[in-house]
Amino acid sequence: MPSKLLYDLNPAQRSAVEHINGPLLILAGAGSGKTRVLTYRIGYLLEQRIVRPYEILAVTFTNKAANEMKRRVENLLQFPIEGMWIGTFHSVCARILRIEGAHLGYDSNFTIYDQDDQLRQIQQVMEGLNINQSILKPRQAQYAISDCKNKMFGPEQYERRAGTLAERQIAKIYWEYETALRRNNAFDFDDLLIKPLDLFTKEPAILEKYQSKFKYILVDEYQDTNKAQYYLVRQLSGKHRNICVVGDEDQSIYRWRGADIENILSFEKDYPDCEVVRLEQNYRSTQVILSAANSVVSNNQKRLGKNLWSLKSGGEKIRVVGAADEGGEGLEAANIIRSEMAKNQLSYNDIALLYRTNAQSRALEDKLRRANIPYVIVGGTRFYERKEIKDVLAYLRVIVNPRDAVALRRIINYPARGIGMATQQKLEQYAAEQQTGLYQALMNVSAIDDLSAGIKDKIRSFVNTLEDFRRQSSTASAFEIAAGVLKTFALRSPYELSGLPDDEARLENINELLNSIASFTETRGAAAGEFPGEATLEKYLEDVSLLTDVDRWDPSFSAVTLMTLHSAKGLEFPVVIICGLEQGLFPLSRTFGNPDDLEEERRLFYVGMTRAKDRLYLVWARQRRRFSGNDYGASFINTSSKFLEEIPEEYKNEETYDNFGSHHRKSRQQRIRFQESPREVSAYASEMLDHPDYKIGDWVIHEEFGRGQILGVERGSAGTRLSVFFKSRGLKKLIAEYANLRVVE
Repeated sequence: MPSKLLYDLNPAQRSAVEHINGPLLILAGAGSGKTRVLTYRIGYLLEQRIVRPYEILAVTFTNKAANEMKRRVENLLQFPIEGMWIGTFHSVCARILRIEGAHLGYDSNFTIYDQDDQLRQIQQVMEGLNINQSILKPRQAQYAISDCKNKMFGPEQYERRAGTLAERQIAKIYWEYETALRRNNAFDFDDLLIKPLDLFTKEPAILEKYQSKFKYILVDEYQDTNKAQYYLVRQLSGKHRNICVVGDEDQSIYRWRGADIENILSFEKDYPDCEVVRLEQNYRSTQVILSAANSVVSNNQKRLGKNLWSLKSGGEKIRVVGAADEGGEGLEAANIIRSEMAKNQLSYNDIALLYRTNAQSRALEDKLRRANIPYVIVGGTRFYERKEIKDVLAYLRVIVNPRDAVALRRIINYPARGIGMATQQKLEQYAAEQQTGLYQALMNVSAIDDLSAGIKDKIRSFVNTLEDFRRQSSTASAFEIAAGVLKTFALRSPYELSGLPDDEARLENINELLNSIASFTETRGAAAGEFPGEATLEKYLEDVSLLTDVDRWDPSFSAVTLMTLHSAKGLEFPVVIICGLEQGLFPLSRTFGNPDDLEEERRLFYVGMTRAKDRLYLVWARQRRRFSGNDYGASFINTSSKFLEEIPEEYKNEETYDNFGSHHRKSRQQRIRFQESPREVSAYASEMLDHPDYKIGDWVIHEEFGRGQILGVERGSAGTRLSVFFKSRGLKKLIAEYANLRVVE
């Protein structure tokens, strides 16, 4: 029957939606409506009764995108699509493992370890193996193991390849780490992708079950898939072959975490009978921005080729701004934001400030604060990685999965309950001797002879309380359990009486966590029609473990968005400012001489450019301070990024600055561009040379050193030198412009 859905699509989009049988590759350029095409394709399949909802698998790269896609399909069809599998690769694989994990020897209530949990477990393993952690760093072992899993190398394969002493030690750690995960009934993030492949290999009937179930498979952002994801898609689509992948090789920017651009480049070779549809009409950016972006990315060799175009013909030229140094760069960004707000009646959340590395945000934040411009950072310290949040979540994780030794070690004596390190070592020793888990050792504490009666009573009380919550978790909602844990174990108490600003913030974070659990409970309980329904603690913990930074970002909040270019992928803003466009910073110096890495840097720049809808600003600093082992770092003279040279002159306006020469110690006033008015020059010089915020006697907070008092202030051309006495670290000398101190009462 004819579909009204097709009337809303352009010819290329319509072709992609109507393709029903066999493989389909949709090359979707930036802003070309790929989400719309995926949504309408699902809607069309259901509307035409070609397939039922539970026979569709749709895979995205963020939970936010998955939820948005489901919402759009339901709005199109005007009925709920119950039973359709839609989610990220990790969430889909976690769901399969919850159902089928027993075939691999796992319980369905397994824990998903994040990077911090993984690191803690590796440290525990290294202690057991007596490996010197000052020589072989735990993070080095963590990276090596994750890299192996991305390449689908198990410990046996890695051990065969191990040559150096460090590699042989990592091989031992890998074996023991895998054993610990199984003992703890836990998977790490990499496991979520590779364990289903192990399952399908060992149990062909289970693979056939899911191949038969999923008659149509749709994969978003296919250019960012890694080796394991590639094989998952190949295996699951093996029976019906109705595989539709959507992607853009020009936006493949995650090679550093295992993504393989060859997956999309080779799709036509993998599926010779596939149809290829190119989406080239852009609905986001002006033609000037698109033409400039096309010109830059066309310098890459590894691409299938597209040429984006827009009905938004013309548009303002891209403004390229060269600042004196990183302080001037921040000031320029603040001036651009104020100008945009005044001239174009924008909101703060219409503007994004993007950069190559997280470290660049410090100088930018400093200028935005001084200009009273509100901002929010996406991708800083993640909410769920804060200590106070991880403490609460650790309790909840043990209630769901008592075999989770990493979480149990975190809470066993927090808040302090008299189960100190000596007692914990005896418990660990007993567990090792009995070849059982740490929680089982707690349960059997009566059998441990060298513990006092008082200690045994404390352990029994702790375990009995946890067991009470475990019994409740089968009938109570996630919110009820969490609220009870906070109260029973007094997890707010350490922060309630100190009066320190940081502790007040931690209390706010704990309350916000409880708010999020309440919201989850209401949403999932309502969806299921009962409590706890889908609002279980187990489901909440899985959702939290799979969240990304962008999933937590609220675009409606009135603040300028600061984020790395990697975090910005998939987003759009009326105004985009990209900072740090210097050789050695963007592109990074380590990419020089490596064509593949350099092409990825260029793709990253292309992604940043195409986030802009109306206006794009590209900023670089002629001089930037970089820390290289000195107390305060050294300043380096920069040249502008080669990517700026790849933008044709007709698409950009470059501002003219004075040439302050190659000697980087000339006075700051000499570095100021000539076209500024005397008032602007004066304000700029004052901004760079004076810091009235700090006085002798002030109390300040440093994110690493904690609370301290200023004992001396010395202003000079190098910046404001502060002598600060920290209770925890003694006297420190800091440069105010780079210390990121916060004055407290």
